[in-house]
Amino acid sequence: MIESIVAVKLVVRVPCAIIEHDGKVLAGQRSAALSFPLQWEFPGGKQEENENDEETLFREIREELDVDIEIIQKLPVTIKDQGWREIILVPFVCKLRTFEMTLSEHEQIMWLDPQDLLSLNWTSGDLDIIKSYYTYLSGK
Repeated sequence: MIESIVAVKLVVRVPCAIIEHDGKVLAGQRSAALSFPLQWEFPGGKQEENENDEETLFREIREELDVDIEIIQKLPVTIKDQGWREIILVPFVCKLRTFEMTLSEHEQIMWLDPQDLLSLNWTSGDLDIIKSYYTYLSGK
């Protein structure tokens, strides 16, 4: 009898927040110890079992930045196939409900004017999110 081996690709769903405040947008620089070291991203993280996108986002932002957010609008999903895994980025435009941040995962954060977002070295998935965000802004 021959057994077949089926490779199952890991699928990771990652809600993330485009946090707007006083006309600026929050960017977080990934830790040097993480994948995509020192690249920039929108904060967020992996969805856990039995969580929906919004629950994941609220939990992750609380864990990473120690603030509460309000979701304004969901933007189109971005899918990044990395061969061995597929990352599904689920972006939400958000605003802050609390304002005192404590960083637990990022090297640093930066508040940027929306038109200056592309001045940073973003992960490729987050670059796609910026394009969606610009489309969202053009429709406002």
